[in-house]
Amino acid sequence: MTGILVPPVAQQAHRGGWLTDTLENMKKSYYEDISNFSLAAEAIVDELKDFIAMFRIGHRLQVKQYPLYRFETRVKSWESIADKLARKDQYKNAASLDDLPDIIGIYIIVELDEDVEKMVRLLEKEKNDLFRFTHIVSLTHYLTAHENGKHSHHFDGIYAWQETRFNFEVQVRSEVENLWSNIEHMSFYKNKVKSRNDRILNRLKEHSYNLLLQADEVLSILRRERMKNDMLDLKEKMMDALEGLFDGIKIRDVEAISGYMYECWAMPFEKMTVEDFEHFFASSVKVDDQAVSELLEVYKPESTHRRLHKYLKDNMTISDSVILRIGIATNEPEAAVEYLLMDMEEACCKSCGEWVDYNDADFFAAKVDMRGDFYCRDCAEKLLKYCEICGNVLTSGKICLSCTSRLSNKKK
Repeated sequence: MTGILVPPVAQQAHRGGWLTDTLENMKKSYYEDISNFSLAAEAIVDELKDFIAMFRIGHRLQVKQYPLYRFETRVKSWESIADKLARKDQYKNAASLDDLPDIIGIYIIVELDEDVEKMVRLLEKEKNDLFRFTHIVSLTHYLTAHENGKHSHHFDGIYAWQETRFNFEVQVRSEVENLWSNIEHMSFYKNKVKSRNDRILNRLKEHSYNLLLQADEVLSILRRERMKNDMLDLKEKMMDALEGLFDGIKIRDVEAISGYMYECWAMPFEKMTVEDFEHFFASSVKVDDQAVSELLEVYKPESTHRRLHKYLKDNMTISDSVILRIGIATNEPEAAVEYLLMDMEEACCKSCGEWVDYNDADFFAAKVDMRGDFYCRDCAEKLLKYCEICGNVLTSGKICLSCTSRLSNKKK
């Protein structure tokens, strides 16, 4: 049977009618479900708040009793949905609202740019528990590149409540990023009219964003100074308390332990006396060395922390031991280990992706001009070049400067 040929113009008209019907059905569905979207958004935020609060100590997202993050939420308007369907090629075949991942938007806004990676790491590392303790059944992380070269962190998720599933998107931003995003959205994104001044506007946008980044750096310095001032009195009290309980405690140990206490424990430090601290540490003294060793043995580090975990086991300081004892005594053992690992320097091999331990770092500091790149010992040995005369490591050429100088003197 011969098929009926439909003229191209008729095909286009037919497709246009189909798109119009689809949009009308999606619009009708949107307004019927708008209240459910709003309720789901509130429920997702409430569950994320409770979940993140469980892990924020180990991931250093708290200073004293104050969390370093807050939440905002929105349900995308129908006008924004229709505009997105018209602009984005990936949604040209969307047949229902279920094909859109971000009708519900959740914003986790952290204080500073340095806190963004902490929050992303928490959501990624604790994902299994997220699925276990909440109604979130899927969460996929991806990066989006912006014109200014900055990458923003997004998560596409699914929230399941009884028989209903809601798609949602989480964005993790710093306060500065959030401010810039709002400014850009109002002043540039909604204004689609091109003009000959676009080049000037783009330069002004770039300059404005750089100013905001500088503000973030200043705020980071202010936070560190605030913490130093807050901990001056804390360290004096803790020195007196710890000296009476643990042998061999030195000032650097007190500084490390007080940093852990300040960042991870919601306590009225300014009102506490030396006796209060002694009472708090009393249960930690009873934790023996075997319990600390067993904690480190059973702890399963993520791949990026394996080398550091081994280093911690082999080179534990007094402050490390006390922090782990506090964690065991207060039923927060894994949070204590996580804190110590995140407090250590890390470097990833550019070639194989393995994480460089301290011995390798010492090797590079002694032999190689790093120029911002890190390599594990095996990869470095393959990449390094050596002087053909004396065997010293070269940064360029075939003969080192010392040998070149000696050869020149012999010729004279």
